Amino acid sequence: MNELASIPLLRAMGWTLLHSLWQGALAGLLAAVALRLARHRSAEFRYALAAGALGLLVLAFAGTLVWLSAGGDPLAGADAVLITPLAEGRGASGWLPQLRQALGPWIPGLFLAWVLGFSLRLVQLGRSMAWLYGTCLRSFLPPPAEWLARFEALRIRSRVQFPVRLGLSDQVDSLVVLGWLKPVVLVPAAALLALPPEGLEAVLAHELAHVRRGDFLANLVQTFAEALLFYHPAVWWLSRRIRQEREHCCDDAAVRACGDPILYASALAGLEELRLQPTFVSDLAPAASGGRLMSRTQRLLRPRITHDPAAPLAALLPAILLVAALGAATLAASDAPKAPTAGPMETDFKKVRIKHQPEAPRYPSEAKAARIQGTVVVVVTIGIDGKVTEAKAESGPPELQACAVDYAKAWEFEPVRVKGKVVPARFKLTMPFRLR
Repeated sequence: MNELASIPLLRAMGWTLLHSLWQGALAGLLAAVALRLARHRSAEFRYALAAGALGLLVLAFAGTLVWLSAGGDPLAGADAVLITPLAEGRGASGWLPQLRQALGPWIPGLFLAWVLGFSLRLVQLGRSMAWLYGTCLRSFLPPPAEWLARFEALRIRSRVQFPVRLGLSDQVDSLVVLGWLKPVVLVPAAALLALPPEGLEAVLAHELAHVRRGDFLANLVQTFAEALLFYHPAVWWLSRRIRQEREHCCDDAAVRACGDPILYASALAGLEELRLQPTFVSDLAPAASGGRLMSRTQRLLRPRITHDPAAPLAALLPAILLVAALGAATLAASDAPKAPTAGPMETDFKKVRIKHQPEAPRYPSEAKAARIQGTVVVVVTIGIDGKVTEAKAESGPPELQACAVDYAKAWEFEPVRVKGKVVPARFKLTMPFRLR
């Protein structure tokens, strides 16, 4: 585990996972408040809010990883843990350094647990894709010519600008959309007999709304975000809310197309009756029967907002917050002290992270025999690779200086970064030599 902890990318990923806990909690809380306030707005507005919150959380995860990989401090404001040469030294003070020390040993295990969970979710994603493009498409059957003509007319009325294939399948128990560039709408073969033509047409309008909105691709991206942040309850809740509002958006589009919410609600109930036995269901394929049928039916029979001009603004809110955060970070960076343009950057030993500290050297025999004690200060210069390029004794008993210099040269440090750029650095090591 110690070897894993020394890998910079692994360490950055581990701290990113820890940061994502509070980031997700904050994003979930803000989203819950915003959605509560927007409960009387359109489904498009609420969908944009929920999707924007999930997208902002993924951006925060990626941004934190990039920042830490570039040398950012995983606990901003905390001094680096001071590991004192030889026996005597000072401990780091404050709760942030103590928190870093307490969490540090858990980083490798946390990373490995995340890799396992992420891999399992990717396997599930692959299984869903295999089912969709294997089992379902292999069972594709052409519908009657009458339905092809009705579907084409409905596609034009639904303002879908590209061709969409319509097919029958005995492997699905509800209408589903497959694909993005070349979408396919699959209809259960039994639906042609179980639903009246007007009801089936209304449900097809629901699926065409998914196609027009690009929901298959959105669902795929959302599923990957769920895999990436599978461990966070806020992500589970946001994903459920996104899927719920997505179905509401398409329900509204279907009602606008057929003009009769009661007819459409009856068609949904008829589809539900076809689902007599459980089958493999993939969240990747938007389906007309997705979500909670009872709540959707009740919503359809209530007065609705048919158009919300503020819906695009809701989608922009996360971007506005992100731009504001980047602007604040830029201002903070512009106020930071500038690094020297020539020569190693002068810094404090406490600010440098230690990669390898050798065992304490043997006490010089001549100095030991003469009972010489004291403190040697060594000026150390490290290169961009973190290795010591120069070590010179600045003060201390001459009999102890050579030993202190040799000991300092055996240390290894993490590269020092200033605004993401690796730079040489110079600092002082204070080495107390004491005889018992």
